[in-house]
Amino acid sequence: MTDRPPSPSTPATGPTIVDTALEDAIVATTPQLADSIEDSLGCRLNESVFEDLLLELDRHEYVDWVTVTQSGDYVWDFSDSPDRIGEAIADAVVSRLESWLADDD
Repeated sequence: MTDRPPSPSTPATGPTIVDTALEDAIVATTPQLADSIEDSLGCRLNESVFEDLLLELDRHEYVDWVTVTQSGDYVWDFSDSPDRIGEAIADAVVSRLESWLADDD
């Protein structure tokens, strides 16, 4: 079994998205995300490790892998990611608080 999602039958050309349903989506390639993080935080990410992290986030439905560019870069849809990640964090915090409160009894 592969660690990567299957390649779509027709890759996009460059970082441009060909699916018109994604025109209003928040999408970026792995290199674009790594460059943005470097510009914002001043640290350089190992792109292969970063891509592994994104694939894991995709498996848990925090981000959506949508296509691969002709150059082989994955394109990610982050449109719903803030809500999904926020809900996961809220659930974890509530669970931890319930655990602490149960220990106090």
